[in-house]
Amino acid sequence: MQSERGALEAWYGWIDGDGRALAPAASASEMVERLLSNSSQVPSVGATGQRMQSDLRGLALRSGLVGSSAQYDAMLHEVALELVRRQLLQQAGAEAQLLQMIEAVDDLNSALNLLEERLYEWSLLHDGGHLRGYRLAERLEQDYPESSIAVLARAVQDMRQRRDQLSAAMEMAVPGVAPNLASIAGPLLAARLISRAGGLKRLSQMAASAIQVMGAEKALFKHLKGRAPSPKHGIIYRHPAVVGAPRWARGRAARALSAKLAIAARADYHSGVLLAGLGEDLKRRLDQIMRAARQGPRKDSKKTSGPNG
Repeated sequence: MQSERGALEAWYGWIDGDGRALAPAASASEMVERLLSNSSQVPSVGATGQRMQSDLRGLALRSGLVGSSAQYDAMLHEVALELVRRQLLQQAGAEAQLLQMIEAVDDLNSALNLLEERLYEWSLLHDGGHLRGYRLAERLEQDYPESSIAVLARAVQDMRQRRDQLSAAMEMAVPGVAPNLASIAGPLLAARLISRAGGLKRLSQMAASAIQVMGAEKALFKHLKGRAPSPKHGIIYRHPAVVGAPRWARGRAARALSAKLAIAARADYHSGVLLAGLGEDLKRRLDQIMRAARQGPRKDSKKTSGPNG
């Protein structure tokens, strides 16, 4: 009787102290709450040591909770769907939300590029001049407000605004997920690194050398086949410390940056606490590299520098 009571309580509600009256849950959501909070309710163990499966259908029918098997099946279906939905929501944390935002921004960029190119080709029939992108869309909407091309122009403007709003939201979300990466690389580059690696956990497991050339896989494969020099950097080229360095010093700047990014990724994944002094250490190292770069390229830089610097 006690095992039947436990099974019924976990699934459908609770039974009073005497075990005579059943108070069923009011909805599928309440049933799911009880399932999640009473996860310790497990089937009893028999004399043979094997778990005994409770007959929940029979218990529900005998207790009067449902009037038929069909009603039980409908209730079970509703509870199962709600349980899966709730579990998915629990798994979708801030990092998962961030990854979805990054993918959405990339999708909007791809769609926007296609629509802007189509708008430009269409504008040639209306003497659109040499304008491109958002300015072209504004011009066409003003000059031909009632035409079909104005519909596309308004769509381009609206999509660009939505893309910018989502990008701003992404920049605000990054420091909450990876404060150290956001501090060193900036929110946008930090988001790209997390997305490219497939998540913060994978990024934290990567070596600094792998982070350095992330995004330059094609150049790396050509180098491994002996058809090109080794790449010096990948997407971290967008960082001011790399793109702002002289060509012959970009490799050293990329190595210094990627070393700190690896430390930042591990700190963000394991603790999520902003490390004091990490940014200052990187700045001192980059200052040393820039002072050395002012003296000109090293003798071996022309031999080792590839197309990526």
